[in-house]
Amino acid sequence: MQNEIPRGTKRYNDLKQSRSASERANSTIKEDVKVINKPIVYNKFRADIIVQIAAIALLIQRSMAFIVKTTIFLLKHSEFNTPETMNKKTRQNTPTATRSQIQLE
Repeated sequence: MQNEIPRGTKRYNDLKQSRSASERANSTIKEDVKVINKPIVYNKFRADIIVQIAAIALLIQRSMAFIVKTTIFLLKHSEFNTPETMNKKTRQNTPTATRSQIQLE
């Protein structure tokens, strides 16, 4: 199955940004996480568990992507300890979902 609009194109990114967060999450779970790729569902309880596993997998994937991005940034700029670099380090934006999870703990 191929997408009508190829992934990575400007049109695809514009369309993706215009959708709500829940639609983007559902799309990412279906296309990237592959947890719900033809699951065997006998009842609603089992379907609920599969959806929760998919949501947890998506949260882990996004959290790890943020950690890797931040780590690469810090390693890249660690040899330059100028005030400008220190300001950039403190200005690193934390995703709202990650920030709310940190505040809960």
